[in-house]
Amino acid sequence: MGDWGTEPWQNDEAADWFHKFWKNNDFNFLINEIKNFDPKEERYDSLRSAAYLLQTLGITFVWPSDYSQELKPLLIKTISILQNMIDLSDDDWGFLDIWGNDPDVIEAVKKQIEVLKIRLLDLI
Repeated sequence: MGDWGTEPWQNDEAADWFHKFWKNNDFNFLINEIKNFDPKEERYDSLRSAAYLLQTLGITFVWPSDYSQELKPLLIKTISILQNMIDLSDDDWGFLDIWGNDPDVIEAVKKQIEVLKIRLLDLI
């Protein structure tokens, strides 16, 4: 894995993910990344990429209306996944091991969670 920073776009896996998303502007791709996330597959950086677009575009007046029913459940699930990534370190959740318990990446994930929680509160 090529990492050059702790932001959700600063690694090779994320760059590949964003390329695939923008190639077709495919919100199903984003939604499926979150809905089908399995920590055993170790697609943490792809998940963080999808979470970044969700935190950026997951606003009622920005999010595509065709997927409006998906927004709240996606926000809830993404917050849970990101929280598990920094709280759990076991056979199922290896994010912290992959990143060597780097406090900077933990802080970056916490910032993502904060923004997603704001998006969720805006829906309520």
